[in-house]
Amino acid sequence: MSRNICKKTILKVAGIAIFAVLFYTVCDDNSVNVVTPEVTTFEDKRDGKIYKKVQIGSQIWMAENLRYEADGSVCPANTDSNCEIYGRFYDWNTAMNGEHSSNSKPSGVEGVCPVGWHIPSDAEWTTLEDFVGINAGTKLKSREWHDRTAPSGKPNVDGTDKYRFTALPSGAGSHHNGKVSIIHHNWNGYWWTATEAESDETQAWNRVIMGSQTGITRARLDKHEYFLSVRCVHD
Repeated sequence: MSRNICKKTILKVAGIAIFAVLFYTVCDDNSVNVVTPEVTTFEDKRDGKIYKKVQIGSQIWMAENLRYEADGSVCPANTDSNCEIYGRFYDWNTAMNGEHSSNSKPSGVEGVCPVGWHIPSDAEWTTLEDFVGINAGTKLKSREWHDRTAPSGKPNVDGTDKYRFTALPSGAGSHHNGKVSIIHHNWNGYWWTATEAESDETQAWNRVIMGSQTGITRARLDKHEYFLSVRCVHD
């Protein structure tokens, strides 16, 4: 139902202003009546690290970024302690662990994820966004997002963490002249998909949650130049 149709329905049906406001809220946000999901944990048998997980719609997502220390991965802001908070950064090939691009649901790409989990495809990220609905970025952001100081000087939009996805502004890494420089730390969050860009095999699709915006951005980045976070989805 479109927002315009909702407004017309309200004018015809609502007898008092407060009822109209409530009706409009339901039309505007398809997740308004969603019960906050339960967060549970699992162990990555490779290194014994414990991760939070949460079911959002039909998918089970990690509720924090991957911290597995694969060769070539780096910590946000090049600080070891940040790996425990924000997870590690991976270039696309490291995240994929040599597997081929996929846009299937599920992707079938275990990549750098623990056994029984996989790198989400571009289509799987879209499934998450469609389920969460409008203002998806705000709903997936940690409530602590706004406490970070954005280097841009712009105020960060508060997160509600409605689905316990608990996204944080880890930033990203950019590889230049043999060195990985950290960009947008405490500003934006970036996550790889398992899907190459159709028009350019040197790039892969990713998702961005920006500190100053309420939505989620679908973008393409160079697979070798950029180091991003990874969220795994249960098989």
